[in-house]
Amino acid sequence: MKMKGIFLLLGTNIGAPKTNLLKALDEIKKHKIKILRKSKIYKTKPWGKLAQPDFLNMALEVECDYSPQSLLKIIKDIEANMGRKKTVRWGPRIIDIDLLFYGNETVMQKDLVIPHQEFYNRPFAIKPLAEIAPDFTPPCSKKKIRDYLTDIDHEGIKVYCN
Repeated sequence: MKMKGIFLLLGTNIGAPKTNLLKALDEIKKHKIKILRKSKIYKTKPWGKLAQPDFLNMALEVECDYSPQSLLKIIKDIEANMGRKKTVRWGPRIIDIDLLFYGNETVMQKDLVIPHQEFYNRPFAIKPLAEIAPDFTPPCSKKKIRDYLTDIDHEGIKVYCN
């Protein structure tokens, strides 16, 4: 059965960032993951480790038959195949694909936490997700995604392209 309401966040800030995002979209589709909605591409300031280039970020809603764990493995394989290397936490990267939400499921495992544990602290994740899923209510929350927009600092988050 196809699962809907799966939300991913893509980010990149080295190499050719826009090309990296487009390649990641192609790779996602090759794994029989249907992209239902995608946000505009946002140019955002780095978070966590500030001394690095700005990021390009976008959010996706996807549909697939994979379990959260299987989807995570595919995401990690895509990152590795695109040249992502483990470096410093929150450092520069050719591609980063985060599994933010998997419908209304919650997962608490060593290598996978859903909802993504940093989502609510990250304006660069909230803004693009609110564009494509403003009425989505995350599990363990009473607020819709659009309601989180009022709690974030929008400075340094600009639409880069459609």
